[in-house]
Amino acid sequence: MVKDLTFDVSYDNELAHIYYGDGKKLADHLREIYHDKNLQFPDEFDSNLTTPPIHYMSVEAPDEANLDDLKNVNVPPGLNVDIMEWHL
Repeated sequence: MVKDLTFDVSYDNELAHIYYGDGKKLADHLREIYHDKNLQFPDEFDSNLTTPPIHYMSVEAPDEANLDDLKNVNVPPGLNVDIMEWHL
């Protein structure tokens, strides 16, 4: 079994958006940040049209993943990640 999580990813400013990028570039940064958590990040995801945008990622985590542990991962400056778990 896996947990279905939503990662809402935003940037502090446009400079951070340029640095971390969109699409696969952003997904690769998140894979590196959460490298030891066994998460499955998509290369394509929904975004809003603000500048800088907010991205909405559907992420799969192992059943034993702890939501509080994921929320406490040290995310680099300029990048903000809000994590929610969906129960169906």
